[in-house]
Amino acid sequence: MLWFSLFILSIAIGGSFALLVAIARTPGLADLFPPKYFYHALVGHVDSALIVGLYAFLIFLWHRIFEKKENFASFLPALLGFFMIAGSSLFGLGQALWNNYVPTIIHPVFFGGVSLFFLGVFLNSLRFLPQAVKNFYIGDTLKSILSTTVINSFLMPLTYLIAYFNTPKGENVYEYFEALFWFGGHTHQFVNAGLLISLWLLLLRREVLNLWFLNLLLVVFPITYFFAQIFLNPLSSTGKSLTTWGYMVGIGIPTIVYGLITLVRAVKGLDFYRSILVLSVSLYLLGALMGYMIVGMDTRVPAHYHTVIASILVGVIALTFMYLQELGYMEKLGKFEKFIPFSTVLVCFFLSSDSSGRESLELQGKLRERITYKTQRFTYSWLSWD
Repeated sequence: MLWFSLFILSIAIGGSFALLVAIARTPGLADLFPPKYFYHALVGHVDSALIVGLYAFLIFLWHRIFEKKENFASFLPALLGFFMIAGSSLFGLGQALWNNYVPTIIHPVFFGGVSLFFLGVFLNSLRFLPQAVKNFYIGDTLKSILSTTVINSFLMPLTYLIAYFNTPKGENVYEYFEALFWFGGHTHQFVNAGLLISLWLLLLRREVLNLWFLNLLLVVFPITYFFAQIFLNPLSSTGKSLTTWGYMVGIGIPTIVYGLITLVRAVKGLDFYRSILVLSVSLYLLGALMGYMIVGMDTRVPAHYHTVIASILVGVIALTFMYLQELGYMEKLGKFEKFIPFSTVLVCFFLSSDSSGRESLELQGKLRERITYKTQRFTYSWLSWD
């Protein structure tokens, strides 16, 4: 329960930072905070909820599915690292930098926290690595997919470590941290892809054929990034092309195929958890479509991001309720609990629709009205499921 407890704690603190983000931008209240504190709170929100929180939940799944006891010695660095990350955000230390993959605060406390947290991730990946290698080919589908997350979690800190030693420190701080976290950050996205597919399989609660040749795509690109970090400038055209193809092929093909398979299987015998699966897959397919449509940098990038994140979050929320019931903390899901995943989708939808950018405001308004009407009808039937 160590990692599950860290998941709950980090999500709660990440949510508190989200509240601080809103207050720090509110006229009349923003003056209560130091200048640019908004960015510290934003870093705290993303790093606590979407990095620490999702990783803690994933490692909890490793222990649960691979049936291994937790080890406090390998958990402690991650716990201490999280407190240092959250503390440096809360107290506004250093300079907050809104770079990709690991939003950063330029301060020794933050760097120490990030290092300790990823050390905890690395130590746990070492504990599960023998089982991951064994189950990649011969295990069931869930264990095979989780094995890819173990392998990639082993590679990611090593990629960051190599990047630290061979990334030149120039005058442009933003470019330095972009290069530092580029390949390792993309490996992290492969971890998230493996987590997402695992969520779908767990919510489906039915056997799915193990397509190990697709699972191979989830590890081939991170292995390539590990070696590319040694020889390539991550921000070169070759480095960016490599990571773009990783998204399109390495993540896109396995997630879309498994998403469609679980979607078809889920609609036969819908219940609350399978309805969440349908919602999660639908969101992901929408986000993936926007991702494939992106050319350069436009406002579809945040729309793609929020939609994909929503697909992960609704699955995590549903599984959290499932496990809380199994642990005896909840007897039955009420209407409020059932509405929480749906409300998460609504928030991310409005963030995405505000960012999608290419359509006229009139068209966006009509689309929003139609989707709101459809989702209201779906919610009424959703809340009635046992």
